[in-house]
Order: sequence, then structure tokens, then C-alpha cells
Amino acid sequence: MPSLGVPSEGRRIQVRHVRCIAASHPMSAEPCRDAAGRTRLRWLPVFLGFAAVFAASCVQGQKASDTGDPGMPFGPSSIGVQPLAYQQDVKPIFDRDCLSCHGARRAAGNYSVETYTATMAGQRPGDASSSVVVDCSPGGSMYRYFSGDAVTGATIVFRWMVYYNGQQSR
Repeated sequence: MPSLGVPSEGRRIQVRHVRCIAASHPMSAEPCRDAAGRTRLRWLPVFLGFAAVFAASCVQGQKASDTGDPGMPFGPSSIGVQPLAYQQDVKPIFDRDCLSCHGARRAAGNYSVETYTATMAGQRPGDASSSVVVDCSPGGSMYRYFSGDAVTGATIVFRWMVYYNGQQSR
């Protein structure tokens, strides 16, 4: 048998592989004893596994309690989480920042924001790849024309078209 070679009162300690003497089933809860009569707990890992599965099954999901601005999609903004509509939220932004180039007289790019119908022409409500969403997003061709907080303006347009399907009024 292999020995460790560490003297203990003049004797060498021998290391033995411990085997179960009792002919019990490995999954039984009956303790197994080694040659020296010490108890080996073969069932302990099985018990701990079942306990972990049981504890995990008791966990229940809860609704989120945080109702603040999630910062989607362009980062936190000052608009919060209120529902958005064209008349109340989007038209004032378009009138202030877009109407001078995209009005009835001068519809640059053949696109007008003068009325709801004209604004929705060619758009796909609920689709983030709609041209008004892409052009007003950070990096889009019209993003630089937002006055004031451009992130808030871009977020309003995005949420209005994608989350609220371009609704006209609330």
C-alpha cells in the first residue's frame, strides 16, 4: 500500500481507499460503513440535490416594482413612462423642429409633418425600421435638428411609433 512517509510516533501512515463494507444500494438512505466502522454518507449529495430542486421550485416570479423610465431605447430621458400620442406629444416636436423643412409648402424629401395623415404616409406603425424612427434616432439624418434635449425627442418619436403604434390621440 502507498504510504505518505510522514512519521507519527515512529510509524508510517498508510493511505487506504475507503470502500463500503455493507452491501447497500448507493441511493439508499442507509449509512455505509468503512473498514474502521466510520459512517459514510453516500446519500448526502442526492439529498442536497433534491433539496436544491425543491427550493428552486418554490420561488415565484413577481411583477416589477420599478415603473421609472427604463431608458429605452436611447438611454434615460425626461419623458417617463406615460402613453404617447401624435397630437399631444409628437406634433409639438415636429412643429418646432421639422415643420420649417417638412411643411406643406416645402416638403423636403417629399415628406411632410404638417398633419397626422401626412406624417403617417409610408410609415409602418409598430416597426422600428420605419423611416421616421430611423431618421430621428441618434445617428439618423434628422436627429441633429432636434432642439433642446435631442435624446428625449428621439425617444418620444421612437416610443410613439413603435410602442404606441403611431396613435393619433389619447
